[in-house]
Amino acid sequence: MNKRLLVLLSVISSFFLLSACSQNRNITPVNKPVVQTANKNIAWKMRQQQLAKKPSWALMSKIALRYRDDHWNFGLNWNQRSLNNYQMQIKNPLTGAIIAKLDKTPQQVSLLSGDGKTTRDTDEERLLQHQSGVKLPLKGMQYWVRGLSSPQYKVDQLILDAQGRPQAIYQAGWKIAYSRYLNNRFDAMPRKVVITRDKDSVYLKMIAKQWKGL
Repeated sequence: MNKRLLVLLSVISSFFLLSACSQNRNITPVNKPVVQTANKNIAWKMRQQQLAKKPSWALMSKIALRYRDDHWNFGLNWNQRSLNNYQMQIKNPLTGAIIAKLDKTPQQVSLLSGDGKTTRDTDEERLLQHQSGVKLPLKGMQYWVRGLSSPQYKVDQLILDAQGRPQAIYQAGWKIAYSRYLNNRFDAMPRKVVITRDKDSVYLKMIAKQWKGL
């Protein structure tokens, strides 16, 4: 091999070596963010504060309800007009026809059944239990379905994910489990919620189809 060829190969080798070193210097290592417990708690507080500013919202969902040996599947449209004012429409899962409607105001609650009969009470949970035989925590559900703890119950346990959203809330003997959210934001709405209470043999699964106002 002649001298000129050796010099050329040496120059080429040096060029590639310098190029590689330059590229390595420009590479910035990417570290996954580590979410500390304190950050989760801050995000959780922000979530509660943010959603408290939105007292009006609407939810279209599918419900699977099991109580002891009975099972029901139905659509549920929840229209929250203000803190103590909302309407729930229970729909036939196949036809979409309204089979019952519950209206809650600060003064009273009324339940209109599919046969046109209306019953009234001052407590929505008592009214629903009297008419259906099922005890559901409606007072807590308006918070739980949005991924919030209910202010009327003591929080026995709270498990948060990396974004400060609840994975599970334990209140008043109820377990509210969250397996999916609409996106990765700290204030994202739940996509799937399961509410259970072993004491009463109640299992309720909610799949959100659409959220509005949040």
